Amino acid sequence: MSTGRSAGGAPMRGLAGGSLAFLVIIIIIIALGASTTRFAQVDEGQRGVIITQGAVEGVQEPGIFFRAFAPFTRVEIIEVRRKTREVSQNVASSDKQLYDIKIQVDFSRLTTPAALKGSYGSIGVRDENLIAFLDGFVNDALKSASTQYTLDEVLADRGGLSNRITQILTSGTSDRPSPADQLFVRIDAVKVLDIVVSEEYARLLSEKSNLEVQIETEERRRQQIEAQQANNLFQAEQEAKVALTTEQGRTAAALEAASRDSQVRAIQGKYWRENPELFELRQRELMVEMLQSGNLWFVDPNTNLTLLLNQMATGGMEVVPVPQPSTPAEPNAPAEPSTPAQPTP
Repeated sequence: MSTGRSAGGAPMRGLAGGSLAFLVIIIIIIALGASTTRFAQVDEGQRGVIITQGAVEGVQEPGIFFRAFAPFTRVEIIEVRRKTREVSQNVASSDKQLYDIKIQVDFSRLTTPAALKGSYGSIGVRDENLIAFLDGFVNDALKSASTQYTLDEVLADRGGLSNRITQILTSGTSDRPSPADQLFVRIDAVKVLDIVVSEEYARLLSEKSNLEVQIETEERRRQQIEAQQANNLFQAEQEAKVALTTEQGRTAAALEAASRDSQVRAIQGKYWRENPELFELRQRELMVEMLQSGNLWFVDPNTNLTLLLNQMATGGMEVVPVPQPSTPAEPNAPAEPSTPAQPTP
């Protein structure tokens, strides 16, 4: 009876031992899978660099990265959000003036896979490494740009200095890439925050500002004086023109009067020299003819009768007769046609 029990228990122990071994193997596989599974959460503003056996395999966009049985794979998170860096330095201008300047540089990493791979291979994923390299480039660019402007130009045009620093950071040569390309970043903005000059130079600036105000005041006063002088000159010219026109009118009237008087004297002298009695007689005859012609004569009071009679005598004046109103005819009497009287030549 004891021998039978021993033979029946051996298979059961073998089965139990096999099940336990299988369970152990399953547990080992699960543990091994869990220990070699790679999981990573990549948020917005980040990128994940997938590294397998020390080499960059790819770039993980925002989302979840999961890979089982990947003992030699890891995901490095890189910040690609825009960052701000402030740099202060004592620099010299082109006119040998020392001053302290503080600038702000806004930058961000390039997000293309090639740029992220290059950034990981050159400076790693830590922002401290990137900022250390960037500060060096910014300091060099600030020193180079400051020597290209005088201190007055920097104070008057901070934007020009900012643009020059940006140009130095983003411009390269045929044999050397730009600092931004070397760091695989994009320079978003450069801004001058503050400029501190020495007390002596600040005093000189104050004196210069006061002098410029005085010069501007004197210039405005000079312009006002010139405008008043120009106005006075214009008025004097207008008054001179009016006086000249008036004098020319008076002279012309005097010349006309003198000419007429000369003509009268010449006519009178001519007839007087020929026959004084005939001259007087001719004047009376012409006046009688005018009165007897039956026409109306309108003579301006200022007309010289001597000239008028001479023109009538020589036929040099056109006479326009004015017809007289006809007398009403008597009843039963034939109306006679009225003939306008003609002046006697």
